[in-house]
Amino acid sequence: MKVLLIMRAGGRVQSKKPVAADWLRIGRNASCEIHLPDPRVPLEQGMITRPDEGFMYVAGEAGSQSITRKGVRQLRLEPGEPIDIGPYRMELLQPPSADYDAAIQLDLVRPLEAASDLASRASQLTLGSLGLTKRWAAWFWAFVVLGFFVALPAGRVLDLPWRDSATASVFGDRFWNPGPLVLAHQPIEQDCAACHEAAFERVKDRSCLECHSRIGKHLAPQLHPASLFEGARCASCHREHKGVKATHRDDDGFCVDCHRDLRSRAKGATALDASDFSRDHPQFRLSLPGESGVRRARMGGEALAEMSNLTFPHAVHLAPGGVRSPLQGRMKLECRSCHQPDAARQGFLPISMPKHCQECHALQFEPAVTAREVPHGKPAEALVVIEEFYASLALQGVPDSFRKAFGVPGEGLLRRVGEPSTAERESALRLAQRKARQVGEEMFEVRVCKTCHAVTRGPAHAPATPDWRIAPVRATTEWMPQARFSHKAHPHVKCADCHDVAASKRSADVAMPSIKTCRECHGGSKPSEGRITSNCMLCHSFHDARHPWDPLFAPKAARSAIRKDDRAR
Repeated sequence: MKVLLIMRAGGRVQSKKPVAADWLRIGRNASCEIHLPDPRVPLEQGMITRPDEGFMYVAGEAGSQSITRKGVRQLRLEPGEPIDIGPYRMELLQPPSADYDAAIQLDLVRPLEAASDLASRASQLTLGSLGLTKRWAAWFWAFVVLGFFVALPAGRVLDLPWRDSATASVFGDRFWNPGPLVLAHQPIEQDCAACHEAAFERVKDRSCLECHSRIGKHLAPQLHPASLFEGARCASCHREHKGVKATHRDDDGFCVDCHRDLRSRAKGATALDASDFSRDHPQFRLSLPGESGVRRARMGGEALAEMSNLTFPHAVHLAPGGVRSPLQGRMKLECRSCHQPDAARQGFLPISMPKHCQECHALQFEPAVTAREVPHGKPAEALVVIEEFYASLALQGVPDSFRKAFGVPGEGLLRRVGEPSTAERESALRLAQRKARQVGEEMFEVRVCKTCHAVTRGPAHAPATPDWRIAPVRATTEWMPQARFSHKAHPHVKCADCHDVAASKRSADVAMPSIKTCRECHGGSKPSEGRITSNCMLCHSFHDARHPWDPLFAPKAARSAIRKDDRAR
């Protein structure tokens, strides 16, 4: 639309100019098509649009007022019906020619008053005119400040004679408080002595240990942490009264001072030097359980393998065509089918056979006769269940079940007419034992246990005393225990972006992301375009609970977080 804008002030036309736009913004902002340079007008007052039914005014930051001073949010503009916009009066007029859709007139009806002469006003009222001197006023206010903001609070802290009046005062020592405590410390906010043992002395480490007695040092004792951090105290990194968020330092300076050249500071350190995640950080080091314990191996060098003693091909389970479930037919598995987040959504719950595997990998040993399954995890108990079942079937089995289980016609011994002889009893026992050993061997070494586990025969294995050993499962749950990672913070990232296992055919494959993958999103400690600023504390913790700060420290008697004799501040 195209309109002729007419600006008036003091009953005279100040300017006329054509304005063409899809809509006309009104306000003090210089980018507005209708610019009103008056401090009483908001930056974005509103706009004029032209829908099919005519010109409409839509209020922006503050509702405009009609002549009746009634606030409006939206109003149809009609010729001869002005509205007030701050000190201006706006009116829609008929178009002056065929080249225009309309004319808009804005008249400054309430101009700004001239500023008073501040110098003359100041000269009318001075200390001298009141009979006072500057020195007298200065001393008066100095004593007021000392009394209310020093002496009165000090009475409560130092047990001075006016302590009780200071405690009851609305002032107390709250004027000495430099800021709020973090959320975790707010229950003791009224108990200053919980941290400040003596007035005008800095907080000592032992006050922190009263509650944080299980906090750990950064290093093991053999690396002599006391000498490395000589002079450092809790408050060197943890600053209180600075807001309700975390108290620890979030700059890298404290970490980089040592870790840029670690071996010159700590003899015997095994970690590599690091100074910035984006520029100078070693490849990740993984923890891999093995026969002789957990070993640490760094990525990017030797081919790593997870010795979990499991046989699990991800490629089979994540096949695009799905897998066949005995209960649900063909079904397509996803990562979340087995890997389910824990309550904190930081990591994942352990994989369990009954919950995640047994629907497809049933532990049935005689499916033609019974749906009964052997217990998972204990070979000896599984053998007892098998032997008990076939012994019961040899004694009491009906003809159909007897034939399906043993492969010969017959029925349970106790179902036959007459008292069974000793020879018949021994024959039935041998039949049950032979079948139990046969089924046990098939389950452990062929079709059930061997499918997922490493199975070996024990030293006492014999036909009369079967003994199978299942290699213990060593599935890794903490790949990088010295790092902190939250899956909850990465909901937009697909599992396969970091863990590409769709083509993995061995459970020994290590599918942990390298540092290159993390650097696609994370930068260093200095902001960079398109990267998340990532300092040391984003992924690492300073304290290690394995190395207690002071093993001999004994906290005082336990006390409530909020003491009954809290004093008003």
